[in-house]
Amino acid sequence: MKKIKNKRIFILIFFLLIPVFTRAMSSNNYSIDSDVIGSFGSQSSSDNFSLGDTGGEVGTGGSASTTYEVLAGFWSSLSGGTISMACPDSVTMGPIIGVGQSDLSTNSMTCNIKTDSVTGYKLDWLAGSATMNSGSDTIAAYSPSVADTPEIWSVDAASSEWGAHLGAGSTTVDTDMWGAADTYAGGKWLDIGTSPFMVIDRHSATDPTGDEEIIFFGSEIGSNKFQPSGSYSVNVTMTATIL
Repeated sequence: MKKIKNKRIFILIFFLLIPVFTRAMSSNNYSIDSDVIGSFGSQSSSDNFSLGDTGGEVGTGGSASTTYEVLAGFWSSLSGGTISMACPDSVTMGPIIGVGQSDLSTNSMTCNIKTDSVTGYKLDWLAGSATMNSGSDTIAAYSPSVADTPEIWSVDAASSEWGAHLGAGSTTVDTDMWGAADTYAGGKWLDIGTSPFMVIDRHSATDPTGDEEIIFFGSEIGSNKFQPSGSYSVNVTMTATIL
């Protein structure tokens, strides 16, 4: 299992550290997928599995140098796989003046994820703390009616909360889970907790251009809530892992 992490995403003031792995046998202009020489075989898949098989394969063995690796024979070249993820360095959410909701037009980031693993990947998020902080002042994590279940945004008039939503334009979005609109009233939202939560999973390799996964961040100050002014921030870690 391999994983890649994007670290230090701050809401309102965000920073992101991204370790990057590259696909073997690929560039911006080409990619060479794994192939076999055999008497028979095929590859099949569904939403839940991917299976490749070959009979009578010849030419087994491995070779490598500082710039390439070839693993030949019986799908050995498909073991493991590589994964990369690239996200913006920062996201600055729209301000809230007094009470109300942060403007979503500036509240999103797009992460590009690439993997050549036929088993695909999952994307998790977690926060360094449940609250957004400005000194000793806090904005609480969004509180859904059912834990770990995205829902239409709803914040009590006496509360201030922040949360996140997987954009409907994402490559692998489940609109039943996350809603079909990127709005407070039309999308489905969730808190980013201090334990990993799987936002999406994909059970096949991406194409050479990768998947575009869009994360929206939202915040609201309730109409009866006094929230001290300030720049509130929180660390969020995004992790892409080969399945």
